Amino acid sequence: MISKAKPILLMLLCLALCAGYANAEIETNVLNTLKLDHPAIAMEVSLSGQMIFVLNDQGQLLVYNASGRLLDTLKVGPEINQVKIGPRDDVLYLSNSKTNSIQILSLSFIQDINIQGSPFKGPKNAPVTMVLFSDFQCPYCSRIGAITDEVLKKYPKDVKLVFKNFPLPMHPFAMKASQAAMAADAQGKFWEYHDLLFSNQSMFSDAKFEEFRQTLKLDKAKFDKVMNSPETIAKINTDKAAGEEAGVRGTPTLYVNGRMVRPATVEAISALIDKALADAKKK
Repeated sequence: MISKAKPILLMLLCLALCAGYANAEIETNVLNTLKLDHPAIAMEVSLSGQMIFVLNDQGQLLVYNASGRLLDTLKVGPEINQVKIGPRDDVLYLSNSKTNSIQILSLSFIQDINIQGSPFKGPKNAPVTMVLFSDFQCPYCSRIGAITDEVLKKYPKDVKLVFKNFPLPMHPFAMKASQAAMAADAQGKFWEYHDLLFSNQSMFSDAKFEEFRQTLKLDKAKFDKVMNSPETIAKINTDKAAGEEAGVRGTPTLYVNGRMVRPATVEAISALIDKALADAKKK
């Protein structure tokens, strides 16, 4: 009797479990809605989730960012019926049903990054701008300074470097370091404080930030007020939001006139600078 009852008990248990899943509730929340002028025939989302590509029946490829803002409309032709994206978000594969072919399209995104009020070095009206998103507690960020300094020496009249804060949550002192650097900036000593931070990454503490202030002979009352003000925290968060909007996923991330540099070597940066200068001469 026991051996016959076993299969029946197992079946009842299976039915109970299945019934439990069938009755599960799923909550939904509409994050955004993209309004299209023409029907979509294909859609692809980048692996990072930051780019949305919509192919419509007019032979147009609509490029949106993660927040749903239309970045550009590319004419790809009415024969294109499918789109796929490469793993780095900068290569598209377009399928042509009439010619039985696949077109490989390289993408170069130019980000419009607001640099007003951000610390910079180099000529104020330089034709080429490097924008660096950095975290003061990131070990990789401490190394890129030598690279950007070499580039600035190579192009002393044509390039400026703009610093953007991008403190990462896994670094416990990154946010406070950014606040301290902005407090030093309010007294005209951003780059000096910047260098002290990157030279002493392994020793970060509240006492160390105060020591750096004393080293640079900054007014304590003004420094503390700016460092802890809601406006300073809001500015740092604005920097980070701008970076996320531009596609920053880690630090350091560098842009040359809005184009992300991969990898950020002197050679790769110089190539983009030379291209930007050549383009400016043509205009």
